[in-house]
Parts: sequence; structure tokens; C-alpha cells
Amino acid sequence: MSTLQTCPYLPEQEELLVLSDPRAVLERGEYDQLLQNGFRRNGPVAYRPMCPQCDACISVRIPVDQFQPDRGQKRTWARNQDLSLRVARPYRNAQHARLFADYQRLRHPHGGMDQEAERLYAEMMADTSPVDSRLLIFEKDDEPLAVALVDQVGRGLSAVYTFYRTDLVKRGLGIFAILSQIEWARSQGFPYLYLGYWVAESPKMDYKRRFSPLEGFVAGAWRPLSIHR
Repeated sequence: MSTLQTCPYLPEQEELLVLSDPRAVLERGEYDQLLQNGFRRNGPVAYRPMCPQCDACISVRIPVDQFQPDRGQKRTWARNQDLSLRVARPYRNAQHARLFADYQRLRHPHGGMDQEAERLYAEMMADTSPVDSRLLIFEKDDEPLAVALVDQVGRGLSAVYTFYRTDLVKRGLGIFAILSQIEWARSQGFPYLYLGYWVAESPKMDYKRRFSPLEGFVAGAWRPLSIHR
């Protein structure tokens, strides 16, 4: 099935999403195959933009063994070494729910997600997906500063959603969370970290080009992308 809506990345465009059947259970192997073909997951549904007049959305992944952080990323990594990492299966937590709601309110005001934060958080943490998911929880003195939801699939680790304290700008928690996912993927033997979609013309997506080398699903195959950091 498909659905047409306003593009969240390019305001002048309309986005056509192709969705998996929401009534069918998305099996792990099926989702892995869809991921290899540029799809992403939102709850129990896999989706992919297939806009008839635009191909700006490129599904991207990092080959983790080839990744080398730049100087800024090294500084971000060092700046957050006072945080502890705890890994758990998805579960609901009052502190995490407040962190998620604050993140939506400050980063995505008037976008709909801020008003639906309680419901969206509950759906995101519902342990009903057949996909093997984990929470990477970054804490300081038992206080969660960032939480990343990731999927473990056959050929990699897929970053689903990350939320964090937006007031701690100097920490660069969003970048640190990706760096930590790269390291965790390496430690678990996953060859790739899937980062979702990258849109060259979207400022909110610009941070992804800093992770090099970056591969994109272009013309039906995964190819190295020539992007300057």
C-alpha cells in the first residue's frame, strides 16, 4: 500500500510512501530483506519513499570496520567518556518518557510528534515487534541523557530512533550516540550501521555526511557515496 503526504525534508515536495501491509506480521527475515532494499521500520510497518518526481531520499549505511572518526567526532567521543552505557531490551520507563517528550517539544515543535509524544513513546517501546531490538541507554549518575533504539538484523544494526537532552549542546549527544552505535555494531560483529535516509538538500540531514565512508542504496544497489565531510 502507499500514502501521499507533505514531505518532511523538502517543504515544496509531496512524499509518497510505500508501506508493508500493517495487518501482516513483519517477520525478521522479511524485514532484513526489505532493509537491504532501502526500506526502514516504523513500529510494525516497513516503509520507503518512492516519490514519482523526486529521488532525493537515499537510504544510507556505514561500513563500520572502515569508519574513521574525524577530529570533531574524536572530540565528541572524548567529551562523553564520563557517560555509562547500558543495553536493554525495549521497555517503558518514566524518565525515558519525559526525555522523549522534552526532545519532541524542543526539536520538533508544532510538527505533530510533540503533541503525540506519550502515545508515540509507548508505541516505540512496545515489545511486540518480531525484530530483535535493543535500547542503548547513556547515563550520568543514573540519569538518562540519551536513549537510542536499534534493530539487530542479519546484516547489520539499524538505527531506529534516538532522543536526548537537547540543552547539553556541547556534548553533541546525537553524534555521540551514532559513534557509540558504530562501536557497538563492531563489538557484536555487525558489518553495517544503517542510518536511515539522507537528503542532500535537507539541513536536518547534514550531519550524516560526516560519517565516512558512507554507502547509499542507489539505482537498486548499495554503492559508495562521494560526499565531502
